[in-house]
Amino acid sequence: MSRRLHFALFGLAIACYGAAPLPAQQPAVAPAQVALPVQLPPQFQLNAIEQAFLDQVLDTWEKESGKVAIFQCPFERWEYNAAWGPDPNIAFLKETGELSYQRPDKGSFQIKEVRKWQESPVPPGGQPPATKTGDWIVQPDAIGAHWVCDGTYVYEYRHRQKELRVTPIPKELQGKAIVDGPLPFLFGAEANKLKERYWMRIENQPNNQEIWLQALPKFQAQAADFSAVEVILDRNRFMPKAMQVYLPNKDRHVYMFDLASATVNGHLQRIMALFQAPRTPFGWKRIVEQVPVDPPQLPVLDHRQAAQPGELAR
Repeated sequence: MSRRLHFALFGLAIACYGAAPLPAQQPAVAPAQVALPVQLPPQFQLNAIEQAFLDQVLDTWEKESGKVAIFQCPFERWEYNAAWGPDPNIAFLKETGELSYQRPDKGSFQIKEVRKWQESPVPPGGQPPATKTGDWIVQPDAIGAHWVCDGTYVYEYRHRQKELRVTPIPKELQGKAIVDGPLPFLFGAEANKLKERYWMRIENQPNNQEIWLQALPKFQAQAADFSAVEVILDRNRFMPKAMQVYLPNKDRHVYMFDLASATVNGHLQRIMALFQAPRTPFGWKRIVEQVPVDPPQLPVLDHRQAAQPGELAR
């Protein structure tokens, strides 16, 4: 299996978005075979005051996220597509879904509805408006990304192939926190790990209810998956309200988390059902992959399994 299991966001992810494992996480090999990660130069410098504020925010985020044992939240994902989109500021796709998590290693992610931009027709003989008008129309046949992790296996629904891919998690990695892999921007990783993996800074604050963070890839492997991530934290709860991921091909994905409808440390029995091993749908193939050499990356927010614009456009 590849280092990054193909999946839908981030998204959160973020995500998270192809986060490169630290050297200590690599399989043991002879010294002559070790390929050191290529570190990118920083694109900004923080002064002492800015660094102290960033440290305070990351430390508080780590502390508050550590209190979350169970989390379930609806979200929206807007996809801005440079090739197929109507305009850089008009989302090509709007999707809704649900994200669930149980500390330390159970999670699920599902896109439940896909809507595609449809431009309003120009009347015969009329002139196209200066500003594009239209609406996002539900695509009843579009099937969004869906994966489940029960702590022992990662189950990924591949609807186009009608396959349920089952990837075992190596025993030495079972019980490890999901935040050590693909979800640090959603649930908060350790402050030191975030700073080791990303160039980070606090952006200008538009109000006193939010904290805006920017993270740039520190290693070349990450830069292949995203060029920047922006996270908006709720200042009172220190939970992500929104996340924007800039992709190398100039696309961007925006995630908006409905914290008002989120369940935090709620009823375990109801949420536990989300993390149970799913049955193979009728007519599908169940494919069990071998234990990967590299740690499986949970498919939460990766852009590569987003609904394919080319297919929706046909």
